[in-house]
Amino acid sequence: MPKAPKKTSAWRHRIEYLGFMLVRFLARHMPARFVDAASARLWCLIAPRLFRHRRALRNLQAAMPHFSDHERQSIAMAMWDNLGRTTMEAMALDQIADDPHAIEFTFSDEIVALMRDPKPAIFVGLHAGNWEVAAIAAEKFNKPLMGVYQKILNPLVDRSVTSLRARFYKGGLHTKGADTVTRIRRGLAAGYSVAIMSDLRDAHGEFVPFFGLRARSTTFPALLARLYDAPIIAIRAVRIGVRQFRIDAVSIVAVKGPDRKRAVFETTERIQQQYETWIKEAPELWMWGHNRWDLKP
Repeated sequence: MPKAPKKTSAWRHRIEYLGFMLVRFLARHMPARFVDAASARLWCLIAPRLFRHRRALRNLQAAMPHFSDHERQSIAMAMWDNLGRTTMEAMALDQIADDPHAIEFTFSDEIVALMRDPKPAIFVGLHAGNWEVAAIAAEKFNKPLMGVYQKILNPLVDRSVTSLRARFYKGGLHTKGADTVTRIRRGLAAGYSVAIMSDLRDAHGEFVPFFGLRARSTTFPALLARLYDAPIIAIRAVRIGVRQFRIDAVSIVAVKGPDRKRAVFETTERIQQQYETWIKEAPELWMWGHNRWDLKP
């Protein structure tokens, strides 16, 4: 009897994996215009019936109270459309990277210099547009990258997703765990830049203003930048066509000073302020369905 749940879990993992592989096949071998639009329509059909849609509307109301109910609904629906397209695009990152017409960079001279500098950098991204595509920038500028990601519960799907990303993370993709900090520090010492998604809630983070609300935010990027005197680059990828993207990047000036805790906090504030600026420009591209502010219904 005790073994039954494990068997059930194994079968569920296999079924989920088969579904994942079907989606991966379609994303890579069917016309992008068709499958991306189909995925977007499917997400827009299913997602509004889920609790994350209600949470997205609550978050939008708290962060952008000047919008009407109709405007917030429109933003939420456009968000699901974006996530549907992002799902398919993530399965074909290598194809996007190899397409000479797929990526457009809007980098300033300062960012170009930082990208070409062999010194490691701390890339901070946010879940907006297609965040997976942003890693292509490091490859284009020959800046070896390592990443931190949340492990997928299904081990079969997790291995497949990791293999799709491996090309762009020469220093490896590392799951969040007790030894993550040690592995990241070793990677930085070896010359690898680090990519960290730091726009979502961190239960152990500091309360930092975000859209005028207190939001727990990770201080890890700011701490790494201080410890290794590494530049911080905020980066995003905005869809401008069918599997065509514009990649933007901004340098975040880290706060110096003898008070480490205060400096790290203020640097984290600057990172979150940049995220807020980008989200306000295109709120429909950000994932509003996460528990960013821990708002109550």
